[in-house]
Amino acid sequence: MSGWFHVDTEALDEASARLAAVAGDLAEIDVAGPFAPVANALGGSRTGMACLWVSSRLGAALQVYAEHAESMAHRASETAESYRSADASVAGRLGTMVPR
Repeated sequence: MSGWFHVDTEALDEASARLAAVAGDLAEIDVAGPFAPVANALGGSRTGMACLWVSSRLGAALQVYAEHAESMAHRASETAESYRSADASVAGRLGTMVPR
């Protein structure tokens, strides 16, 4: 086993951007809209109430997925920045050890 490893911070940045885009796309999905005509046409019926129940549950699930994707995007970005910061710190310290 070697004593080093490589982290592709650009790949982390790209993953972060893609996850943020997915989060945005998920947040924009209209779940209630397609159910509304059925719920409105059959208001007060079990089918109408079921449409409202299903659409609200799907909407909540999509919101959770969007929040998790956004959180993963943020974490990927933080991780990339942490590696860049650590690399800069080590490079700075090693630079001070070089005899002049």
